[in-house]
Amino acid sequence: MSRAVRILVICTLVAVAPMASFAAGTLTITVLDVGQADATLIQSPSGRTLLFDGGDNGDGVDVVLPFLAAAGIDTLDWIVASHYHADHIGGLDEVLNRVPVHEAVLDRGWSYTTATYTSYAAAAAPWRQTLIAGQVLDLGDGVTVTCLALNGNGQLASPYNSSSKENEYDICLKVEYGGFDYFQAGDLIGNSSAGTDIETSVAPLAGDLDVYHVNHHGSYTSSNAVFLATTQPEVSIISVGNNGYGHPHQSVLDRLVTHGSFVYQTETGNGGTLPAVDLTVVGGHVVIATDGLLSYTVDGDAWEIDDPVSAAGDTPSPLALRGNAPNPFNPLTRIAFASASAGPGRLMITDLAGRRVLVRALDVATGENSTSWAGRDGTGRPLAGGVYLYTVVVPGGTATGRMVLLK
Repeated sequence: MSRAVRILVICTLVAVAPMASFAAGTLTITVLDVGQADATLIQSPSGRTLLFDGGDNGDGVDVVLPFLAAAGIDTLDWIVASHYHADHIGGLDEVLNRVPVHEAVLDRGWSYTTATYTSYAAAAAPWRQTLIAGQVLDLGDGVTVTCLALNGNGQLASPYNSSSKENEYDICLKVEYGGFDYFQAGDLIGNSSAGTDIETSVAPLAGDLDVYHVNHHGSYTSSNAVFLATTQPEVSIISVGNNGYGHPHQSVLDRLVTHGSFVYQTETGNGGTLPAVDLTVVGGHVVIATDGLLSYTVDGDAWEIDDPVSAAGDTPSPLALRGNAPNPFNPLTRIAFASASAGPGRLMITDLAGRRVLVRALDVATGENSTSWAGRDGTGRPLAGGVYLYTVVVPGGTATGRMVLLK
């Protein structure tokens, strides 16, 4: 797929008639400048929030909390910890000691053996839950956050408590809003010489991306050629600071450009570089904003959404979600979708608390497909009436819808 056209005029997104499945409004993703660490705040048009990682020790007090205060945010809906290294969870206890969580603090489960982890676990305890692969978090107004994988994505055997494999255990998140797709996964490994390659198995779950938050601060261990060829991100963002690792590595920067991705960095780092035609060093927070329809901005630069959504409600390839009917329903509804490619797929259903109640394998054909659901969990037990989210995964694409089971 060719690189998306960058809109050279810096502009404000123009509101257009919204797609039927989500409300008009702006999704904002802020990659906070926490130096050689990671922290990202996701804010949906509904006002719901998710903090993914909290930087290193001290970053919670120095960066995250001041940012939240300036934005008028005094509670968070979700916090997700990608894994247990200090540069990702070090600031979370500082945030949790000052800002309550409305829904849950989600992580990969298991445990770790550092003082930083112990402080995090103690502060998170009132809200802490283990995330599940396929779990969908509903941020409202059509914004969904899906856990694509964690704890090695089936490439590693349990128990998941080896300190040498912490990067392989990373949680992988995909944020979707209309036609806009964003991926982030902490320090995920994609180089078999540095550990187990998890990126390659995650790539088809991520599908085509608009924005890729580069794994592992641009380390050579990440962003392998298969992952980039599959996801084809138009924009890549590297959270980096002064470091002794040589991040971002030149090989990663070169791969990103080879696959047609423009790079934004929070800071310069101590590794490779690119000409200005391929790289912007922001020197601060990197802010992404989109209405999910036609375009998005990164640091004020406007970009076209790779698979734009029209006001009439057409959804982008490689997956077009037709919806479910009837809706509301009792006892049976049929979920319809179109796939650009044949192959294995999945239907995942979660309740609004984020609990996954069903996972079903799908044999996806090219073109129109459908599958039914009778309001029962994976054991055949009837479920209570209420709102459920369904996620359809096909080769190269993921989409989520909402349905109501009447009882």
